[in-house]
Amino acid sequence: MLKGFFKLIVFILLVIFISIGLATWKGGEPFRWLGRQTVGLGETIQKFGNYVDDIRSGSEEVKKTFDLIKEAVSPDKEKTKKDDQQ
Repeated sequence: MLKGFFKLIVFILLVIFISIGLATWKGGEPFRWLGRQTVGLGETIQKFGNYVDDIRSGSEEVKKTFDLIKEAVSPDKEKTKKDDQQ
């Protein structure tokens, strides 16, 4: 058990040193790239959420269509289809 604990500590220290090395190498560009990608993903998710909110706050016809799509995608519906086929 002590050997496993020692290996875990060595692994954690290795990851820390590699992270410090990446942060100083090329001015931390790999971390900046990862940050930009994460920000881009967050903005895309926010736009999609706003789109869904606009649909949900729309007219009655849009709400009915949204409910039909939601029912078609629900996993309970797939289970009943599989049961009917068997």
